[in-house]
Amino acid sequence: MIGTDAILGFVLFWGVWLFVPLLIDGTTAVAYFIGALRARKRYSRRVEEKELSYYPLISIIVPVYNGEGVISNCLDSLRRQTYPHQRLEILVVDNLSNDRTLEIIREQQTVPFGGTVQYLSLPYQGKVGALNAGIHRVNGEIIFNLDADTILHVDALLEMAREFQADPKLAAATGAIEITSVEGKGLHPLKYAMAEAEYLEYYTGFNIGRQYQSETGSLFTLAGAFSAFRRDVLHRTFLYDQRTVSEDTSLTLHITTRFPEMSVRCIATAVAYVDPVPSLSALYAQRVRWQRGQIEVAALYPSLERHPFRLRGISLPKSLLIDHTLAFPRVVWTFLLPTMWFIGYPLSLVISGMITMYFIYMFVDAMYMIVAYILADELNRKRIRKHWWIFTFMPAYRWTTFWFRFGGFLTVMTEGKSWRVRDPWTESAIGVQRVGTTTLTFLTQSFLPRISAVLSGILRTR
Repeated sequence: MIGTDAILGFVLFWGVWLFVPLLIDGTTAVAYFIGALRARKRYSRRVEEKELSYYPLISIIVPVYNGEGVISNCLDSLRRQTYPHQRLEILVVDNLSNDRTLEIIREQQTVPFGGTVQYLSLPYQGKVGALNAGIHRVNGEIIFNLDADTILHVDALLEMAREFQADPKLAAATGAIEITSVEGKGLHPLKYAMAEAEYLEYYTGFNIGRQYQSETGSLFTLAGAFSAFRRDVLHRTFLYDQRTVSEDTSLTLHITTRFPEMSVRCIATAVAYVDPVPSLSALYAQRVRWQRGQIEVAALYPSLERHPFRLRGISLPKSLLIDHTLAFPRVVWTFLLPTMWFIGYPLSLVISGMITMYFIYMFVDAMYMIVAYILADELNRKRIRKHWWIFTFMPAYRWTTFWFRFGGFLTVMTEGKSWRVRDPWTESAIGVQRVGTTTLTFLTQSFLPRISAVLSGILRTR
Protein backbone atom coordinates (compact mmCIF):
# COMPACT_ATOMS: atom_id res chain seq x y z
CA MET A 1 0.00 0.00 0.00
CA ILE A 2 1.31 3.44 -0.98
CA GLY A 3 2.04 5.61 2.03
CA THR A 4 0.83 9.15 2.61
CA ASP A 5 4.35 10.57 2.26
CA ALA A 6 4.76 8.90 -1.15
CA ILE A 7 1.44 10.31 -2.36
CA LEU A 8 2.30 13.77 -1.02
CA GLY A 9 5.71 13.62 -2.69
CA PHE A 10 4.15 12.59 -5.97
CA VAL A 11 1.62 15.46 -5.83
CA LEU A 12 4.24 18.04 -4.89
CA PHE A 13 6.75 16.89 -7.50
CA TRP A 14 4.37 16.72 -10.42
CA GLY A 15 2.14 19.52 -9.20
CA VAL A 16 4.94 22.06 -9.26
CA TRP A 17 5.90 21.24 -12.84
CA LEU A 18 2.31 21.06 -14.05
CA PHE A 19 1.47 24.30 -12.26
CA VAL A 20 4.31 26.24 -13.90
CA PRO A 21 2.75 26.48 -17.39
CA LEU A 22 -0.63 27.43 -15.95
CA LEU A 23 0.90 30.10 -13.74
CA ILE A 24 3.15 31.62 -16.40
CA ASP A 25 1.16 31.28 -19.61
CA GLY A 26 -2.22 31.59 -17.92
CA THR A 27 -1.28 34.86 -16.21
CA THR A 28 0.22 36.15 -19.45
CA ALA A 29 -2.97 35.31 -21.35
CA VAL A 30 -5.11 37.23 -18.86
CA ALA A 31 -2.81 40.28 -18.94
CA TYR A 32 -2.70 40.25 -22.74
CA PHE A 33 -6.47 39.97 -22.91
CA ILE A 34 -6.94 43.05 -20.70
CA GLY A 35 -4.41 45.05 -22.72
CA ALA A 36 -5.98 44.02 -26.03
CA LEU A 37 -9.45 44.95 -24.78
CA ARG A 38 -8.26 48.43 -23.83
CA ALA A 39 -6.64 48.92 -27.23
CA ARG A 40 -9.78 47.66 -28.97
CA LYS A 41 -11.92 50.28 -27.19
CA ARG A 42 -9.57 53.00 -28.39
CA TYR A 43 -9.82 51.81 -31.99
CA SER A 44 -13.60 51.44 -31.83
CA ARG A 45 -13.98 55.14 -31.02
CA ARG A 46 -12.49 55.95 -34.43
CA VAL A 47 -13.98 53.15 -36.49
CA GLU A 48 -16.28 55.52 -38.40
CA GLU A 49 -13.64 58.20 -38.93
CA LYS A 50 -12.79 57.20 -42.51
CA GLU A 51 -12.22 60.79 -43.60
CA LEU A 52 -9.18 62.62 -42.33
CA SER A 53 -8.97 66.38 -41.97
CA TYR A 54 -5.56 66.21 -43.63
CA TYR A 55 -3.89 63.50 -45.72
CA PRO A 56 -0.12 63.59 -45.19
CA LEU A 57 2.20 62.52 -47.99
CA ILE A 58 3.07 58.86 -47.43
CA SER A 59 6.26 57.22 -48.71
CA ILE A 60 6.54 53.43 -48.93
CA ILE A 61 10.02 51.92 -49.25
CA VAL A 62 10.03 48.37 -50.65
CA PRO A 63 13.44 46.64 -50.48
CA VAL A 64 13.62 43.71 -52.89
CA TYR A 65 16.09 41.01 -53.87
CA ASN A 66 15.15 38.51 -56.58
CA GLY A 67 11.48 39.27 -56.07
CA GLU A 68 10.11 38.41 -59.50
CA GLY A 69 7.51 36.13 -57.93
CA VAL A 70 6.21 38.58 -55.32
CA ILE A 71 6.82 42.21 -56.27
CA SER A 72 3.78 42.49 -58.58
CA ASN A 73 1.34 41.41 -55.87
CA CYS A 74 2.96 43.81 -53.40
CA LEU A 75 2.62 46.80 -55.74
CA ASP A 76 -0.93 45.76 -56.71
CA SER A 77 -1.92 45.89 -53.04
CA LEU A 78 -0.54 49.44 -52.84
CA ARG A 79 -2.55 50.53 -55.88
CA ARG A 80 -5.71 49.15 -54.24
CA GLN A 81 -5.33 51.29 -51.13
CA THR A 82 -8.25 53.50 -50.11
CA TYR A 83 -5.79 56.22 -49.14
CA PRO A 84 -5.72 59.00 -51.81
CA HIS A 85 -3.29 57.80 -54.44
CA GLN A 86 -1.99 61.27 -55.23
CA ARG A 87 -0.61 61.34 -51.68
CA LEU A 88 1.37 58.12 -52.14
CA GLU A 89 5.03 57.82 -53.10
CA ILE A 90 6.46 54.32 -53.68
CA LEU A 91 10.19 53.62 -53.89
CA VAL A 92 11.37 50.10 -54.77
CA VAL A 93 15.02 49.59 -53.76
CA ASP A 94 16.79 46.69 -55.46
CA ASN A 95 19.66 44.74 -53.84
CA LEU A 96 21.47 43.47 -56.94
CA SER A 97 18.69 41.17 -58.13
CA ASN A 98 19.71 38.79 -60.90
CA ASP A 99 16.23 37.67 -61.98
CA ARG A 100 13.38 39.53 -63.75
CA THR A 101 12.71 41.92 -60.86
CA LEU A 102 13.80 45.05 -62.74
CA GLU A 103 11.81 44.10 -65.82
CA ILE A 104 8.67 43.50 -63.76
CA ILE A 105 9.03 46.81 -61.91
CA ARG A 106 9.32 48.67 -65.21
CA GLU A 107 6.13 46.98 -66.34
CA GLN A 108 4.45 47.97 -63.08
CA GLN A 109 5.44 51.59 -63.60
CA THR A 110 3.28 51.67 -66.75
CA VAL A 111 0.13 50.62 -64.86
CA PRO A 112 -2.19 53.63 -64.28
CA PHE A 113 -1.74 54.95 -60.75
CA GLY A 114 -2.38 58.33 -59.15
CA GLY A 115 0.80 58.17 -57.10
CA THR A 116 4.42 57.65 -58.11
CA VAL A 117 6.43 54.42 -58.39
CA GLN A 118 10.18 54.97 -58.45
CA TYR A 119 13.04 52.48 -58.69
CA LEU A 120 16.47 52.64 -57.09
CA SER A 121 19.21 50.11 -57.84
CA LEU A 122 22.04 49.72 -55.32
CA PRO A 123 25.53 48.37 -56.08
CA TYR A 124 25.47 46.23 -52.92
CA GLN A 125 23.21 43.76 -51.14
CA GLY A 126 21.53 44.00 -47.77
CA LYS A 127 18.09 45.02 -46.52
CA VAL A 128 19.53 47.51 -44.02
CA GLY A 129 21.41 49.39 -46.72
CA ALA A 130 18.36 49.38 -48.98
CA LEU A 131 16.11 50.84 -46.29
CA ASN A 132 18.61 53.50 -45.24
CA ALA A 133 19.23 54.52 -48.84
CA GLY A 134 15.50 54.74 -49.46
CA ILE A 135 14.87 56.86 -46.37
CA HIS A 136 17.22 59.53 -47.74
CA ARG A 137 15.44 59.53 -51.11
CA VAL A 138 11.76 59.83 -50.15
CA ASN A 139 9.77 62.92 -49.17
CA GLY A 140 6.82 61.60 -47.20
CA GLU A 141 5.72 62.94 -43.82
CA ILE A 142 5.11 59.33 -42.82
CA ILE A 143 7.66 56.78 -44.05
CA PHE A 144 6.72 53.10 -44.34
CA ASN A 145 8.87 50.03 -44.80
CA LEU A 146 7.17 47.17 -46.61
CA ASP A 147 8.70 43.81 -47.51
CA ALA A 148 8.34 42.79 -51.15
CA ASP A 149 6.58 39.55 -50.20
CA THR A 150 3.95 41.37 -48.11
CA ILE A 151 0.45 42.36 -49.21
CA LEU A 152 -1.55 45.12 -47.51
CA HIS A 153 -5.23 45.20 -46.63
CA VAL A 154 -6.96 47.92 -48.66
CA ASP A 155 -7.35 50.16 -45.59
CA ALA A 156 -3.91 49.54 -44.08
CA LEU A 157 -2.33 52.88 -45.00
CA LEU A 158 -5.48 54.80 -44.08
CA GLU A 159 -5.64 53.15 -40.66
CA MET A 160 -1.99 53.98 -40.01
CA ALA A 161 -2.40 57.60 -41.13
CA ARG A 162 -5.47 57.98 -38.90
CA GLU A 163 -3.50 56.89 -35.83
CA PHE A 164 -0.61 59.25 -36.61
CA GLN A 165 -3.01 62.15 -37.07
CA ALA A 166 -5.02 61.34 -33.93
CA ASP A 167 -1.91 61.07 -31.74
CA PRO A 168 0.84 63.67 -32.34
CA LYS A 169 2.98 61.78 -29.82
CA LEU A 170 3.00 58.60 -31.91
CA ALA A 171 6.61 58.25 -33.11
CA ALA A 172 6.33 54.93 -34.95
CA ALA A 173 3.92 52.03 -35.35
CA THR A 174 3.82 48.51 -36.63
CA GLY A 175 0.91 46.97 -38.44
CA ALA A 176 -0.65 43.62 -37.56
CA ILE A 177 0.89 40.81 -39.60
CA GLU A 178 -1.41 37.93 -40.52
CA ILE A 179 -0.59 34.64 -42.24
CA THR A 180 -2.47 34.03 -45.49
CA SER A 181 -4.72 31.00 -45.80
CA VAL A 182 -3.37 27.84 -47.46
CA GLU A 183 -6.85 26.45 -47.99
CA GLY A 184 -7.15 24.50 -51.25
CA LYS A 185 -3.43 24.48 -52.02
CA GLY A 186 -3.07 20.73 -51.56
CA LEU A 187 -0.48 20.86 -48.82
CA HIS A 188 0.63 17.83 -46.87
CA PRO A 189 -1.43 17.60 -43.63
CA LEU A 190 1.64 18.37 -41.49
CA LYS A 191 2.50 21.49 -43.51
CA TYR A 192 -1.16 22.53 -43.39
CA ALA A 193 -1.16 22.20 -39.60
CA MET A 194 2.10 24.16 -39.39
CA ALA A 195 0.62 26.97 -41.48
CA GLU A 196 -2.47 27.24 -39.28
CA ALA A 197 -0.34 27.08 -36.12
CA GLU A 198 1.79 29.91 -37.49
CA TYR A 199 -1.39 31.86 -38.28
CA LEU A 200 -2.65 31.50 -34.70
CA GLU A 201 0.79 32.39 -33.34
CA TYR A 202 0.94 35.58 -35.40
CA TYR A 203 -2.68 36.51 -34.77
CA THR A 204 -2.39 36.22 -31.00
CA GLY A 205 1.06 37.82 -31.07
CA PHE A 206 -0.02 41.00 -32.88
CA ASN A 207 -3.67 41.32 -31.87
CA ILE A 208 -3.20 40.33 -28.23
CA GLY A 209 0.46 40.34 -27.17
CA ARG A 210 1.55 43.51 -28.96
CA GLN A 211 -1.65 45.31 -28.00
CA TYR A 212 -0.75 44.68 -24.37
CA GLN A 213 2.78 45.92 -25.06
CA SER A 214 1.36 49.03 -26.74
CA GLU A 215 -0.76 49.82 -23.70
CA THR A 216 2.17 49.36 -21.30
CA GLY A 217 4.80 51.09 -23.44
CA SER A 218 6.82 47.90 -23.75
CA LEU A 219 6.64 47.18 -27.49
CA PHE A 220 9.92 45.44 -28.28
CA THR A 221 9.94 45.25 -32.08
CA LEU A 222 8.39 47.12 -34.99
CA ALA A 223 7.71 44.41 -37.57
CA GLY A 224 10.22 44.49 -40.37
CA ALA A 225 7.53 43.47 -42.84
CA PHE A 226 5.29 46.53 -42.30
CA SER A 227 5.96 49.54 -40.07
CA ALA A 228 5.66 53.33 -40.24
CA PHE A 229 7.60 56.29 -38.83
CA ARG A 230 7.20 60.03 -38.54
CA ARG A 231 9.73 61.56 -40.88
CA ASP A 232 11.07 64.07 -38.34
CA VAL A 233 11.54 61.27 -35.79
CA LEU A 234 13.19 58.83 -38.18
CA HIS A 235 15.67 61.42 -39.46
CA ARG A 236 16.81 62.10 -35.89
CA THR A 237 17.83 58.46 -35.37
CA PHE A 238 20.79 56.39 -36.57
CA LEU A 239 18.34 54.68 -38.98
CA TYR A 240 18.60 50.92 -39.39
CA ASP A 241 21.51 49.28 -37.62
CA GLN A 242 24.16 47.25 -39.47
CA ARG A 243 25.49 45.67 -36.26
CA THR A 244 22.70 43.14 -35.79
CA VAL A 245 20.52 40.78 -37.81
CA SER A 246 17.49 42.31 -36.03
CA GLU A 247 17.71 45.84 -37.33
CA ASP A 248 13.98 46.45 -36.75
CA THR A 249 14.31 45.68 -33.02
CA SER A 250 17.39 47.88 -32.74
CA LEU A 251 15.59 50.83 -34.34
CA THR A 252 12.56 50.28 -32.09
CA LEU A 253 14.65 50.46 -28.93
CA HIS A 254 16.61 53.44 -30.26
CA ILE A 255 13.39 55.39 -30.84
CA THR A 256 12.08 54.39 -27.40
CA THR A 257 15.21 55.62 -25.63
CA ARG A 258 15.77 58.67 -27.87
CA PHE A 259 12.17 59.92 -27.62
CA PRO A 260 10.84 58.90 -24.17
CA GLU A 261 8.01 61.43 -24.39
CA MET A 262 6.61 59.73 -27.51
CA SER A 263 5.02 56.31 -28.02
CA VAL A 264 5.53 53.26 -30.21
CA ARG A 265 2.47 51.09 -30.83
CA CYS A 266 0.98 48.24 -32.82
CA ILE A 267 -2.04 49.27 -34.90
CA ALA A 268 -4.24 46.17 -35.05
CA THR A 269 -6.53 47.67 -37.70
CA ALA A 270 -3.64 48.16 -40.17
CA VAL A 271 -3.28 44.62 -41.49
CA ALA A 272 -0.58 43.14 -43.71
CA TYR A 273 -0.50 39.58 -45.05
CA VAL A 274 2.48 37.28 -45.51
CA ASP A 275 2.68 33.67 -46.64
CA PRO A 276 3.50 30.96 -44.08
CA VAL A 277 7.05 29.64 -44.00
CA PRO A 278 7.34 26.99 -46.71
CA SER A 279 9.28 24.37 -44.75
CA LEU A 280 10.67 23.33 -41.39
CA SER A 281 14.11 24.43 -42.55
CA ALA A 282 12.80 27.92 -43.34
CA LEU A 283 11.09 28.09 -39.94
CA TYR A 284 14.37 27.15 -38.27
CA ALA A 285 16.29 29.84 -40.16
CA GLN A 286 13.66 32.45 -39.29
CA ARG A 287 13.54 31.69 -35.56
CA VAL A 288 17.32 31.42 -35.19
CA ARG A 289 17.66 34.84 -36.82
CA TRP A 290 14.99 36.34 -34.57
CA GLN A 291 16.49 34.89 -31.42
CA ARG A 292 20.09 35.84 -32.06
CA GLY A 293 18.90 39.30 -33.14
CA GLN A 294 17.11 39.80 -29.83
CA ILE A 295 20.22 38.88 -27.87
CA GLU A 296 22.47 41.04 -30.06
CA VAL A 297 20.20 44.06 -29.61
CA ALA A 298 19.99 43.52 -25.85
CA ALA A 299 23.77 43.85 -25.72
CA LEU A 300 23.57 47.17 -27.59
CA TYR A 301 21.24 48.80 -25.04
CA PRO A 302 22.67 48.29 -21.55
CA SER A 303 20.56 51.18 -20.22
CA LEU A 304 17.48 48.97 -20.64
CA GLU A 305 18.93 46.13 -18.59
CA ARG A 306 17.61 47.56 -15.31
CA HIS A 307 14.23 47.17 -13.65
CA PRO A 308 13.48 43.50 -14.40
CA PHE A 309 10.10 43.64 -12.64
CA ARG A 310 8.72 46.93 -13.98
CA LEU A 311 5.19 46.64 -15.38
CA ARG A 312 5.39 49.58 -17.78
CA GLY A 313 8.10 50.42 -20.25
CA ILE A 314 10.70 48.21 -21.88
CA SER A 315 12.68 45.93 -19.60
CA LEU A 316 15.18 43.74 -21.40
CA PRO A 317 15.66 41.43 -18.38
CA LYS A 318 11.91 40.86 -18.23
CA SER A 319 11.67 40.18 -21.97
CA LEU A 320 14.61 37.79 -21.92
CA LEU A 321 13.28 36.12 -18.78
CA ILE A 322 9.96 35.41 -20.48
CA ASP A 323 11.48 34.38 -23.81
CA HIS A 324 14.32 32.26 -22.39
CA THR A 325 14.10 31.25 -18.75
CA LEU A 326 10.34 30.73 -18.57
CA ALA A 327 10.47 28.74 -21.81
CA PHE A 328 12.78 26.27 -20.09
CA PRO A 329 10.01 24.07 -18.59
CA ARG A 330 8.69 23.43 -22.11
CA VAL A 331 11.92 21.83 -23.26
CA VAL A 332 13.56 20.49 -20.11
CA TRP A 333 11.29 17.46 -20.13
CA THR A 334 12.84 16.35 -23.40
CA PHE A 335 15.78 15.07 -21.38
CA LEU A 336 14.44 14.92 -17.86
CA LEU A 337 11.51 12.54 -18.37
CA PRO A 338 13.51 9.77 -20.13
CA THR A 339 16.20 10.15 -17.45
CA MET A 340 13.60 9.53 -14.75
CA TRP A 341 12.93 6.10 -16.22
CA PHE A 342 16.63 5.22 -16.08
CA ILE A 343 16.85 6.18 -12.39
CA GLY A 344 13.98 3.95 -11.39
CA TYR A 345 10.66 5.65 -12.09
CA PRO A 346 8.09 3.30 -13.67
CA LEU A 347 7.77 3.68 -17.44
CA SER A 348 4.01 4.05 -17.09
CA LEU A 349 4.52 7.00 -14.75
CA VAL A 350 6.96 8.68 -17.13
CA ILE A 351 4.63 8.26 -20.11
CA SER A 352 1.60 9.46 -18.13
CA GLY A 353 3.62 12.50 -17.00
CA MET A 354 4.50 13.37 -20.60
CA ILE A 355 0.90 13.02 -21.72
CA THR A 356 -0.34 15.11 -18.79
CA MET A 357 2.19 17.84 -19.54
CA TYR A 358 1.10 17.93 -23.18
CA PHE A 359 -2.56 18.23 -22.16
CA ILE A 360 -1.71 21.09 -19.80
CA TYR A 361 -0.10 23.02 -22.63
CA MET A 362 -3.05 22.19 -24.88
CA PHE A 363 -5.28 23.84 -22.29
CA VAL A 364 -3.05 26.93 -22.23
CA ASP A 365 -3.14 27.22 -26.03
CA ALA A 366 -6.92 26.75 -25.95
CA MET A 367 -7.05 29.79 -23.63
CA TYR A 368 -5.11 31.88 -26.12
CA MET A 369 -7.35 30.65 -28.92
CA ILE A 370 -10.50 31.63 -27.02
CA VAL A 371 -9.09 35.10 -26.33
CA ALA A 372 -8.18 35.48 -30.01
CA TYR A 373 -11.68 34.43 -31.03
CA ILE A 374 -13.33 36.94 -28.69
CA LEU A 375 -11.26 39.82 -30.09
CA ALA A 376 -11.30 38.76 -33.75
CA ASP A 377 -13.39 40.19 -36.57
CA GLU A 378 -15.89 37.93 -38.32
CA LEU A 379 -13.48 36.80 -41.05
CA ASN A 380 -10.83 35.68 -38.56
CA ARG A 381 -13.47 34.16 -36.29
CA LYS A 382 -14.58 32.01 -39.20
CA ARG A 383 -11.01 30.82 -39.76
CA ILE A 384 -10.51 30.09 -36.05
CA ARG A 385 -13.79 28.17 -35.87
CA LYS A 386 -12.87 26.12 -38.91
CA HIS A 387 -9.51 25.17 -37.41
CA TRP A 388 -10.63 24.82 -33.79
CA TRP A 389 -8.57 21.62 -33.52
CA ILE A 390 -5.27 23.44 -33.98
CA PHE A 391 -4.86 23.90 -30.21
CA THR A 392 -4.09 20.16 -30.04
CA PHE A 393 -1.11 20.71 -32.35
CA MET A 394 0.13 24.00 -30.87
CA PRO A 395 2.20 22.50 -28.00
CA ALA A 396 4.24 20.46 -30.49
CA TYR A 397 4.65 23.52 -32.74
CA ARG A 398 5.77 25.73 -29.85
CA TRP A 399 8.11 23.01 -28.53
CA THR A 400 9.77 22.92 -31.96
CA THR A 401 10.14 26.70 -32.21
CA PHE A 402 11.56 26.89 -28.68
CA TRP A 403 14.33 24.49 -29.67
CA PHE A 404 14.97 26.52 -32.82
CA ARG A 405 15.24 29.64 -30.66
CA PHE A 406 17.75 27.84 -28.49
CA GLY A 407 19.77 27.37 -31.69
CA GLY A 408 19.77 31.15 -32.10
CA PHE A 409 21.10 31.52 -28.57
CA LEU A 410 24.01 29.20 -29.44
CA THR A 411 24.84 30.86 -32.77
CA VAL A 412 25.15 34.30 -31.22
CA MET A 413 27.93 32.92 -28.99
CA THR A 414 29.78 30.91 -31.64
CA GLU A 415 29.30 32.62 -35.01
CA GLY A 416 29.63 36.05 -36.56
CA LYS A 417 26.68 38.17 -37.67
CA SER A 418 24.87 36.67 -40.67
CA TRP A 419 21.37 37.57 -41.87
CA ARG A 420 20.90 34.28 -43.67
CA VAL A 421 20.80 31.04 -41.69
CA ARG A 422 21.19 27.52 -43.02
CA ASP A 423 18.65 24.79 -42.34
CA PRO A 424 18.98 22.71 -39.12
CA TRP A 425 20.27 19.65 -40.97
CA THR A 426 23.09 21.60 -42.62
CA GLU A 427 23.86 23.39 -39.34
CA SER A 428 24.06 20.02 -37.56
CA ALA A 429 26.34 18.59 -40.24
CA ILE A 430 28.59 21.64 -40.02
CA GLY A 431 28.60 21.33 -36.24
CA VAL A 432 29.65 17.68 -36.44
CA GLN A 433 32.31 18.57 -38.97
CA ARG A 434 33.56 21.38 -36.71
CA VAL A 435 33.76 19.01 -33.74
CA GLY A 436 35.59 16.44 -35.89
CA THR A 437 38.07 19.03 -37.13
CA THR A 438 38.68 20.32 -33.60
CA THR A 439 39.17 16.79 -32.30
CA LEU A 440 41.57 15.87 -35.10
CA THR A 441 43.52 19.09 -34.55
CA PHE A 442 43.80 18.35 -30.85
CA LEU A 443 44.96 14.78 -31.49
CA THR A 444 47.54 15.64 -34.15
CA GLN A 445 48.89 18.90 -32.74
CA SER A 446 48.60 18.44 -29.00
CA PHE A 447 47.77 14.98 -27.68
CA LEU A 448 49.84 12.72 -29.98
CA PRO A 449 52.99 14.91 -29.92
CA ARG A 450 52.88 14.91 -26.12
CA ILE A 451 52.39 11.13 -25.98
CA SER A 452 55.24 10.76 -28.44
CA ALA A 453 57.46 12.97 -26.30
CA VAL A 454 56.62 10.97 -23.18
CA LEU A 455 57.35 7.66 -24.92
CA SER A 456 60.58 9.02 -26.33
CA GLY A 457 61.68 10.09 -22.84
CA ILE A 458 60.90 6.66 -21.44
CA LEU A 459 62.85 4.89 -24.18
CA ARG A 460 65.87 7.18 -23.72
CA THR A 461 66.00 6.48 -20.01
CA ARG A 462 66.27 2.79 -20.77
